[in-house]
Amino acid sequence: MTDKVLIVSRHDYRTEWRASLHFLADAYHALGNSVKFVSVGFSPLSLLSHDHRKCLSSDANKWQTRNGIECFLWRSPIHPFNRGLGSLAFLTNSLFKWWINSSCSEMDRACETADLIIVESGIAAALVGRIRRCAPNAKLIYVASDLLETVNAHPFIEEQLYRDRSAISHIVVVARAMAKHFQDFGCPVHFVTHGISKADFDTIGPSPYSGGKNIVTVGSMLFDPTFFEIASETYPDIHFHLVGTPKLEKSAENITEYGRMEFTDTLPYLKYADAGVAPYHDMEHADYLVDSSMKLMQYDYLKLNAICPDFAAGAKPNRYGYRPGDPASVALAIEHALGRPYAEGDSKVLDWTDVANRYKDL
Repeated sequence: MTDKVLIVSRHDYRTEWRASLHFLADAYHALGNSVKFVSVGFSPLSLLSHDHRKCLSSDANKWQTRNGIECFLWRSPIHPFNRGLGSLAFLTNSLFKWWINSSCSEMDRACETADLIIVESGIAAALVGRIRRCAPNAKLIYVASDLLETVNAHPFIEEQLYRDRSAISHIVVVARAMAKHFQDFGCPVHFVTHGISKADFDTIGPSPYSGGKNIVTVGSMLFDPTFFEIASETYPDIHFHLVGTPKLEKSAENITEYGRMEFTDTLPYLKYADAGVAPYHDMEHADYLVDSSMKLMQYDYLKLNAICPDFAAGAKPNRYGYRPGDPASVALAIEHALGRPYAEGDSKVLDWTDVANRYKDL
């Protein structure tokens, strides 16, 4: 029997901003499941921000099908936020309470008919209790792609998630270091890494580079621009390629910024680079990125030496760590990444189909 899978996330399946649950949705659809993808935390306020879903505003609150996935963007009259509030974040607690219970009959019906519901960390986590009330018999998996405190989520979200912990069937963490964070939740916690779409890596096009040494990074998560300020000045003969990153305030002649691309269009930049960078900010509890970083996983699958902060390098082979903001360690990491051959190891990278099946087998 075909399972009905519902994914609830701040991301929207229809945008070019490809996150882990986009790939998971594709995997479940390929396995013959009926898949719905609901995006939350969107309102007219979003149009005043850098929200990547702004282009979908006119299509909000109605179902659309894209690549066989049924997509719904819930636009509420207002939604809670955290940006810039700091210690005053508690002032929006009442807004969260209102939003959690505000009307969205389409999402509620999607919950009622689902067999498997996957809720991603972020603002969607505040809806776990509501989702369970609509779907008392579904398997509800909370996927901790990131720790809420690490990505500076509003503290109410984590508090509400803990209050609703009995609604969760299983918690999936994408890094071993995250498991201890959920030890008091009273439900099974499983370590399942992110996957990659291996088929996409089998048909990568020609090199986009014209020669010389090329170092690349893709994506915006916890992006630290100071790495490139240091590296571009230290190594003017190396070309740095930034795909889908926040725009630099201080650029250089040997830096090229490309903006966002379709995922498959980014792959030649990775495959033919001399090294990849994961330029993460130095943040508390970010050591889980050793296991969870999708860009580091992609570099590893392509046998590309990686440059990243010490806390993301861990003891993994082919990762060369540096201390954020420290020019000497940045330089050393670049030299090692460019000067040492890729060492074959025993690390296993999952395909997204493997991940989808592991979730279903919980």
